[in-house]
Amino acid sequence: MHGVKKVLVAVDLEDDNDPSFVAGVMLAEELGVEILLLHVVPEILGDGWTGEVHPDLLKAILDELKGRAESANVAVEDVTILRGKPSYRICQHAEEKSADIVVMGASRKRNTYVQLGTTASRVLRNSLKPMWIAADSSSSPPESILCPVDGSPTSRRALAKAVSLAKSFQAQLTVLKVREDLPDVYASKFGTARPWTDADSRRFESLLKGLVCEYDVTGIMLDIKTREGSAHTEILAEASEKSNDLIVMGAEGTSDYSRSLVGSVTQRVTRAMPCSMLVVCDEDVLTSRLNNALFRISNYMDTGASLLNDGKTMASLAEYEQCLMDEPTCAQAWDGMANVYEAMGDLNKADRCKDSASRIRENLL
Repeated sequence: MHGVKKVLVAVDLEDDNDPSFVAGVMLAEELGVEILLLHVVPEILGDGWTGEVHPDLLKAILDELKGRAESANVAVEDVTILRGKPSYRICQHAEEKSADIVVMGASRKRNTYVQLGTTASRVLRNSLKPMWIAADSSSSPPESILCPVDGSPTSRRALAKAVSLAKSFQAQLTVLKVREDLPDVYASKFGTARPWTDADSRRFESLLKGLVCEYDVTGIMLDIKTREGSAHTEILAEASEKSNDLIVMGAEGTSDYSRSLVGSVTQRVTRAMPCSMLVVCDEDVLTSRLNNALFRISNYMDTGASLLNDGKTMASLAEYEQCLMDEPTCAQAWDGMANVYEAMGDLNKADRCKDSASRIRENLL
């Protein structure tokens, strides 16, 4: 997979065949990259943890894992034991060590599928790195990969990763696009959507094939499919029916609220994983977060000013307050609130808002 040099493997040591370790070694071996081994001791153990969980013993266990990795011809750059909140420490370590992928185990088994544990769920929500979630302890490379797409930038990036992995693993690749049903809340009030005609189907499939043609799929056993229904339900159904070994998908897509790093469809798929997953973030998620924040602030400010001009002072005040809940250091929002309070005749509150705006600007200079 292009651009991957380091794989961070976060092990929980619950099992000798820790799924994250096995998957991390497999991935590093197939891609010819090195791994970083990490174990985080939860801070919940308290200050007396050394009496029960001795760091030298933990180090010995991790060194044994290092030896197993090296016996598989996988280089181990670093072995680290940290203490603290596991999800935070894992994300922090991935950034500090410039890891390209974080590998963790799904941990919670439920009959024919697995679910993310608490730590893995939190890492998925907060990590700026792609995350490989190992569903089992299989050491075999994936033979069948499913990549759901919706045309969003993040899903396009996931497709690029899926194509690269399919070539590296010599795996079959299924690219899936789901035509979603009208949400139940609207269908119950407005009726079902109009029937899907043959022309609609042809146009939908043509768009999907056009998307796939943007990538070099030479030599890949490729299957392009469409399904109709709820996105996460159809993704899970396709993966189960075809016994896929890996699902590669974007962290968020066109139907997901932009404030979340992990969208609702991806979250629902991870709650009932039939196989391992690779969740791919936006290429520049920090820029994306910043742009989304700036857009929201601008929207609050414009709406607040418009409502104030229309004499709707309480509604205007609510917009500025919501803006400050998102970004308390937005001096313009404090100015806006001052204007509202002046219009309401509450000069004391107006002056306090102006003072807040002035202090913010002084600290920024």
